[in-house]
Amino acid sequence: MATLRQLKERGDRIVFYCRADVAMCTHSWEPSWDQLIQYFGQEADFTLDRSEFGRLLCENCGGRGAKIIVQPPEGTTGMGGGYGYDHGPGLSVDEAALEHHARAAERKRLGIKSSAEINAESRAALKAARLAERKGEHFIGPPNPWAHRKRGRWL
Repeated sequence: MATLRQLKERGDRIVFYCRADVAMCTHSWEPSWDQLIQYFGQEADFTLDRSEFGRLLCENCGGRGAKIIVQPPEGTTGMGGGYGYDHGPGLSVDEAALEHHARAAERKRLGIKSSAEINAESRAALKAARLAERKGEHFIGPPNPWAHRKRGRWL
C-alpha cells in the first residue's frame, strides 16, 4: 500500500486527533514525516500497521487510540494520490459560496426550512411550553395543593 517514505515523497500531510472519550480531549497533532520515519522506519506500511500508530500517546490527556487522517498535498483535486476516485477539479471558494447561496435560495423558494430554522422553531416551542407550565396554563383539573410545597418537607 503506502509506506511512510512514499507518503512523504508525495507531499501528503498526516494529522492525529485524540479520541480519548473519558477526557473529552480534542487535541490534534501534525508530526513531521522525519519524526514518524525515525520512530517507525521508512518502510512502515501506513495502511497495514495502523495498530502500531495506536501506541502514540496524546500530549494533553495521555490517551491512546488516535484517529489518523492523511491529507493529500495542497492543490490536488478530489481525493488525489491514489486514495480512491478522483472527483475532478474542486470549486474555488467564491464558486462554492455562489453555489451554496443558489441552493439556499432554491430551498427557500420551495418552502424547505434549513436545520437552523427548524432548531430555532423547536427551541421557541419548548420555551413557550415551559413558560405556559410555569404560569399554570394548559392545566387540566383542579389546582394541585402540593405544587408549591418545599421539596423534602411534608408539612
